Amino acid sequence: MTPSEIPLPDLEESPLLELAEEMRAIVRYGLPVRADRAGPHLLALPAVRARALDTSDRASLARALDAALREELDRMDHELARAARLLYGADPSTSGAKLTTRREAAAQAAGYELHHFRKRIEPKIWDLVCHQLGRASDATRPVAPGLQPAHGPLVLPADVFAWEAVEHQQSLATLWGAVYLLRAGLLSVAALVSMDADQPTLQVAAATALWRHALVLHAAAQYRAAYGQVLLHTAQDVGPALGPAQIAASAGWTPDLSPAQELLLVEFADPEAGLADFLAVLVAAQGGPRLIATWRQALTGHTGEDHHSDQEVQA
Repeated sequence: MTPSEIPLPDLEESPLLELAEEMRAIVRYGLPVRADRAGPHLLALPAVRARALDTSDRASLARALDAALREELDRMDHELARAARLLYGADPSTSGAKLTTRREAAAQAAGYELHHFRKRIEPKIWDLVCHQLGRASDATRPVAPGLQPAHGPLVLPADVFAWEAVEHQQSLATLWGAVYLLRAGLLSVAALVSMDADQPTLQVAAATALWRHALVLHAAAQYRAAYGQVLLHTAQDVGPALGPAQIAASAGWTPDLSPAQELLLVEFADPEAGLADFLAVLVAAQGGPRLIATWRQALTGHTGEDHHSDQEVQA
């Protein structure tokens, strides 16, 4: 039996103790999660299986577990959150480090003596992360439509129902396409911040992410206007019905904007225009420069409140 063929247990039969033991093994080696070190109970969690491209393949499940762990560590709102990221190696300063180094950094960040941290605090961190993964398992997550290789052009019958179905697929594909481009933009900003990139480079990256965010909001608004608040043709027996707003939010964390600011972005988001055109109208609009500064501050830690810098981005 190959590793990919090893059967996974039912989540309901996974005692918390066994999940904690498997989490302990993950911590021992740190992130990224390797397929041969990922326990079957962790791999069976719905939050993991929902992210896997192939739920029958252990390597795919391990990559999904790695992604789920990083998301939950990033989302953790607890006094031990910083220590948890250091312990798992999700923080750049401990990424790839040995357990001893990660544990020392985590203990120092948490304010505990190393021995006490290892015996008393570290198990609490395992439990916290397991709990968050369990909560994520309970939530319905949007999943992008699957794509398959085509061996010929798409041929539609001359039928109004076929045309309506295609229009819906176009709207959905446009929304998901915008979401993935926003995701790429957010990842680019995060990478540049970690590299301590210069301000002009950060400004361009943040502005691009804002433009992508505006296009996501625009695509979600277009879908709602055409089809309503709930996605059409979704299975009703898998949890709450999903809406375009939930798809839009799946790109990753974005700075909080007021409803008025979001409306402003939707108004100026033209899928046929480019970044320079978008920034030109936004900088000239009332409240536009403040919106740009708020977004930039939240993503990069720098406001860069200088109209000249935005005009340079446009150029």
